[in-house]
Amino acid sequence: MDALEKRLRDELLRDLNVKLLETAKWSLPIQVIDVEYETVKRTKMDILMKMLLVAFRSSQFTSAEELSDMLVVEPLFIEDIIERMARAGMIVKSNGAYSLTETGKQQLEAGIYVQPPETEETTVHYSPSHGKFLVGELTEGVTETYRHTEESRKLINFRDEEWRQALDQLDVEYTDGNVQLVVQSIAAVNELEQNAIPCIEFRLHQTADDRLYVRVWNSMTGEWDETLEKQIMEQELSEWREKYLAE
Repeated sequence: MDALEKRLRDELLRDLNVKLLETAKWSLPIQVIDVEYETVKRTKMDILMKMLLVAFRSSQFTSAEELSDMLVVEPLFIEDIIERMARAGMIVKSNGAYSLTETGKQQLEAGIYVQPPETEETTVHYSPSHGKFLVGELTEGVTETYRHTEESRKLINFRDEEWRQALDQLDVEYTDGNVQLVVQSIAAVNELEQNAIPCIEFRLHQTADDRLYVRVWNSMTGEWDETLEKQIMEQELSEWREKYLAE
């Protein structure tokens, strides 16, 4: 008996009315999926960017040098901000002069600079038996597979909202002071492999009220798994009564 199994067993048997009937170890199938997504970063607009947008909205400026003379700011700073705003689709240059796009007008009004999207990727883990994504560390499973496992789910059947929920579990989005990072879109998903995580099942008898029940330790989440426990009890309780209480 390994240290984890012994610790869990001792925890369950702390109650003297609880009798351990049987222990089993098996693996729970997990789909390992790579998710590629686009994020955008929103920050409070700095004063120089605001001044440039206001200038482009009200007057015809054709170069960074003109703005540099008016604002008494080094041309290099002006050029850098103009380049960032152009990449973000906030301004365009037409007939030699800069002007605000609808996006630029909206961001100026809100005082928020939305940076161009960036592509990122991460790995998520989906459990068909739970019907949801699990968070935790993968460890090597045992040979026997969970007897009530569900079939793997095809990626085409996932909704965009589910991918977003999976990313939300990983705290991909965040707010830090004046900076907010949000997921703009899911770009691509790709199943990397089928894996399996070890679980420890304890079949128990509460002698005080003559009740049979099960506890299942999920090694990935590091906690008791009520979903798997419910599945087992719903499908096996009557069989257990004949097997264990008839003796």
